[in-house]
Amino acid sequence: MNTTHTHRYRIAIAAVSIAGALLLASCSGSSSTNASPPASAAPGDNPAAGSSAVLPVTANPISNNAIGDGLHIVSILVENNVDPGTGKAVSDHLEIALSNSSGATLSGVEIYYTFADPTTGVIENYYAALPADFTIAAGGTRSAHFDSTGATDHFPVNKFSLYYTDSNALDVTVVASAQGVKVQTAKITKDAGGAETAD
Repeated sequence: MNTTHTHRYRIAIAAVSIAGALLLASCSGSSSTNASPPASAAPGDNPAAGSSAVLPVTANPISNNAIGDGLHIVSILVENNVDPGTGKAVSDHLEIALSNSSGATLSGVEIYYTFADPTTGVIENYYAALPADFTIAAGGTRSAHFDSTGATDHFPVNKFSLYYTDSNALDVTVVASAQGVKVQTAKITKDAGGAETAD
């Protein structure tokens, strides 16, 4: 009887020990998982990633000392813009037509533009490095539009800039640059009244 009782007692202790070991292993595994650092979020998970807020700059960042001819500002429009495909009026915006008189494709195009209100003395400066695929073929012409429509060759703007919020006449200055050719500057005056939106 005593032998049987002792045997049963040892079996019970062994069972408790095994159960305890399994419980500890389970807890240890759980703690290890929780202690692992979370995976980094992919860039696309951040809703702000790739946003293109356009803010004024304090100075012209273009650094181009080239002296060769090639880049030209053909025209600047700041009102009465027309869609070249349809001939219909579109909302007023800054439109810069650039031409290339050199024998090679121009790339690395940068634009620096200024809105100045001669009545109040307020001045705003903006800068844009155009995408690498914005090139101007030899002998060709290409226009850059600043209106935030998202269409090809249309680039973001600050909708709270003087251009959109100031009803006074504005002096607009455009500086254009491309790699290997000298910088070009042109000016135009925007009439009083603010930017008009096409119907």
